[in-house]
Amino acid sequence: MSKIEINREGNILTIHRVRARETERDSQSIDITELELNKRYTSYVKYHQEGKGKVLYFEPMNLSLTGVGGIETEEVENDAEEHLDGYAEEGITKGKKEFSLPALFVIVKKSKILYGYMEQERIYKLLISMKYKVMWISLSRNYLKLGMFAYLLNESAEQIDNIRFVIDEKNQVEAELKIEEKPIGKSKLLLGGYYHRFKLPVEDLLTDETQINNTLNIVTTVNEIDLEFRIGKKFRWQKNRRKYYAPYDGCYHGDFALHLRRTDRGNFAVVKRLVEPIERTLRFKIMESKPASFLLYHIGRIRSSHGRKKVILFYEKFSEKAEEGAFDLFVMAKEKHTSNCYYIIDGTSPDYEKVKDEKGVVKKYSLKYYWLIYRVNCYISTEAPAHLNILRSNNKYFRLATCEHPFVFLQHGVTYLKCQGEGSTFAAGKEGEAAYMIVGSEKERDVSCDMLNIPEDRILNTGLPIFSKIKYQHINQDSEDKAVIMLTWKSYEEHIQEFEHSQYYQNVMGIYHMLVKYLAPENVIIVPHPKMAELLEHTSLKERMWSQPISEVLSVAKLLVTDYSSVCYNSFYQGGAVVFFQPDLELYESEVGALIPSDEEYIGPRTFTMEELEQQIRYIIADGSILLERGRTEEYEKRYRTINEFSDGKNIERIAERLARLEII
Repeated sequence: MSKIEINREGNILTIHRVRARETERDSQSIDITELELNKRYTSYVKYHQEGKGKVLYFEPMNLSLTGVGGIETEEVENDAEEHLDGYAEEGITKGKKEFSLPALFVIVKKSKILYGYMEQERIYKLLISMKYKVMWISLSRNYLKLGMFAYLLNESAEQIDNIRFVIDEKNQVEAELKIEEKPIGKSKLLLGGYYHRFKLPVEDLLTDETQINNTLNIVTTVNEIDLEFRIGKKFRWQKNRRKYYAPYDGCYHGDFALHLRRTDRGNFAVVKRLVEPIERTLRFKIMESKPASFLLYHIGRIRSSHGRKKVILFYEKFSEKAEEGAFDLFVMAKEKHTSNCYYIIDGTSPDYEKVKDEKGVVKKYSLKYYWLIYRVNCYISTEAPAHLNILRSNNKYFRLATCEHPFVFLQHGVTYLKCQGEGSTFAAGKEGEAAYMIVGSEKERDVSCDMLNIPEDRILNTGLPIFSKIKYQHINQDSEDKAVIMLTWKSYEEHIQEFEHSQYYQNVMGIYHMLVKYLAPENVIIVPHPKMAELLEHTSLKERMWSQPISEVLSVAKLLVTDYSSVCYNSFYQGGAVVFFQPDLELYESEVGALIPSDEEYIGPRTFTMEELEQQIRYIIADGSILLERGRTEEYEKRYRTINEFSDGKNIERIAERLARLEII
């Protein structure tokens, strides 16, 4: 009988089938330095024995691998555990997961020999899966309850320990799932003790340690490695996956609002947030009650389909602003008289007083507002439709409505810095997927198409509306020498209990104290993250913090120091210089994906240490004056024009024209 031998010498891994009559296809040599992390490869060497899963070679190691090697390659699937009525995604339960040391492996699965270099969790999940079917699930103000048939399929007979139902570290219970070496039939499943019930107090989900958004999982341990299997429920008839984001069940508990929703792959997640003041009012409770929302939703659907004119809703961030161009586009669209256009804005916001006299402006949470959010035919905004109501709203019918009508995404900033991958709200299949997206250049169109998986013909290159609201290059050498510090907050620092120990805090403080060596303290402005603002309220730097709209501080920023914020393009448009400070680049890109610009596309110098940053600051600032000729070179200007092509202030007119041609307005 033939057998498989695995051997590694240096960087060469050899898979060899030993048999009496050997051919050149019975041996394969692989250069492991050409393997791509977390990609599995299929060997051309055949395995002619019974196809039970088996580990042939497993060696934990730490390699720096680039490129793609092997003869036949397959992407590692995101959906590794199977439903009995579909399948669920594998992945990370909450926030950032600390993966174990990757391993070089060779395994047998379904009579194929697979090899590669993967995180150990992923390797084991090629051999171990969870078969299950959710029968019922509920979330009340007292308990989260779940009933399901389930078992673990362990084809390779690995040692499995510590099986539990997990929401987060604080909320988990033992799960006595049976372990089988081959799939079982439905009759045995029903009668053989495979039904399980889980129950967790809602009170325990409301601690400070719990995350905003937690998936439901079965977790088990194999060789000290935790494997997570997400729990969900799919409907084959549901073609619009975005509807999964609508709450499946929800409740209020004290100061918290919670709901159970699904991801675009059908997996359950518990979402929690603090209750907003408006939710305690009688009108809100009546208008967003299940009976009222159900009635408005179904009547609105009928009217949307049979109305004489389209109803278009315009709004901006949180439905509280009128400063990014959506309001101007609304006014322009009304003049065409082909649609009924309305602008939604909170009556308590400062911008409401500026626009309240314009016909078609509607107060958020008014009776007319509640009719319009269901009667709507199209949304046009700088933010996702969720901003029309409370973010992470418990209202199932509002969330369903936002997934059923087209959305034109105007954008509020240039998408050409941070990676906006498949996890983005605006990616295809996600809740905020746009029917049309506005961009400012061919380059931005291309990266948006690649990252968000939106077809090119749905991306309109007209220039962003925000750039029709601000004056081009009004900042010049005679402008005040104001420097602005604006760094982004990183999710991987959320766990830090003492905020002063975070890199964010230390970097902002370091940059500030550096800048005041070259500029007067009153000319250095800090735009803080809200968490940092609370700390600075009790320090001598309180007076240096900016508390007004960011658009206003950018209008005076002769020099902007940032790391990964797209406001750099807004600042540069107005005439300011930009310096990038990216000391945590490797960690940041490992978390969110590679940054978009190449080295030759940045619109200002990149620095990675405080010493490099100070060298640039010392060059750009002389005798207390920010020298724009040093911070804004011709090369930086040229690069900028390829990323944001339009500077004539007519972007809103171009957007209106394109949307009219598309018969949207």
